[in-house]
Amino acid sequence: MADPVDNLDAFPEPIQTLNFEATGRKVVQWAQDPSTRPRDLAEFKAQLDGLVVVPDRYKEIQIVQGYDHVFFLRLPPNNQVTQSQKKLQTEQGGMADYGIPEFYFDAILEKVPFNRDSFFYSRIADYTIRGCR
Repeated sequence: MADPVDNLDAFPEPIQTLNFEATGRKVVQWAQDPSTRPRDLAEFKAQLDGLVVVPDRYKEIQIVQGYDHVFFLRLPPNNQVTQSQKKLQTEQGGMADYGIPEFYFDAILEKVPFNRDSFFYSRIADYTIRGCR
């Protein structure tokens, strides 16, 4: 069953990450020190101000931390994955047009000297904050 607020005819605007490394550092802080986690969406936006752009469609936040002995399968929202499938049918272009964050290309193509710390935090931000493209 679809979420009652989903618009199944439109691709939902995603959260836009402006600074992957700094966002990843914040996510690591939340993972290691639960007292620093945002208590609501307003606090989430405040803590990530200037690092991410959160669309108005988001009304609440749920924070879930995994455990080493439990596999969490986080499924994308039905509408996001459905709209992404539809985009595949009409999109043109190569990998650069797919929506992959630039830091991956920088590392793979060695556009800048590889910084292991920066890449680590950027990847954490990417797989934690970004949704289905």
